Amino acid sequence: MIDCTVRTEMAVGTASEAMPPRRSERGISARDGFSLIEVAIALAIVGIVTALTLPNITRYMENARGRAAAKSVADAFNFARAQAIRTGNNHVVFFAAGGAGDTAGNALEADDGRPVPILVLNDGRPGSADQNCEIDAGEERFTFEAQTGVGWGHNSAPATEQAPDDMSVTSIPASGSSFFEPDGATAATWVQFRPDGVPVAIDDACDAGRTGSGGGTIYLWTENRDYAVTLAPLGGVRVHVWNSLTGAWTS
Repeated sequence: MIDCTVRTEMAVGTASEAMPPRRSERGISARDGFSLIEVAIALAIVGIVTALTLPNITRYMENARGRAAAKSVADAFNFARAQAIRTGNNHVVFFAAGGAGDTAGNALEADDGRPVPILVLNDGRPGSADQNCEIDAGEERFTFEAQTGVGWGHNSAPATEQAPDDMSVTSIPASGSSFFEPDGATAATWVQFRPDGVPVAIDDACDAGRTGSGGGTIYLWTENRDYAVTLAPLGGVRVHVWNSLTGAWTS
């Protein structure tokens, strides 16, 4: 009799443990989806966050394009100098500042005909027949891509505040280029690197100036920031950024 009772209690206990309480018995109510109020609140939060971050993202992208454009100018100078030394050929850097082309007015274009802002030309050995400071068919050339929202000249920086190591001008030229031809008076948008790596001024007849005549600065602007890339008379390159808070150029 005792053994039977024990077996019955154990069986009941086992059955009770095998059947978990239903959700309604645990006091949990389930519902599907979101209410219109919750959706509206979520959308409002997303809108506020977007409104706060979008200007920062836009400014970041603008600054990135400005830095990339300034780097392209500096890279063009350094690349042309290195190539001139390596090959023993004159290399000319042309800038499409103000829509300019080469010394003969030929447009600066990539191999597929796209306009480009910067072109480095391998112009051949000094004194050779094809060394004329013009883009001739078959000559080796290297191009740099344009950046959206970047222009030649200045925007934030006052015209009277040229880059600190730009000794060629007393104010920022509207074209964005402070390079000159050998006469020191005619504005140019190009500079030639000799086989020794020294930049010199050239005119549209490809006559080269003396040592020290090739210094100048290329000025670039974005909506909120200006850049100045200076080529020293002996070939050094420095990049400056206009700081509107301090009202000065910084390196």
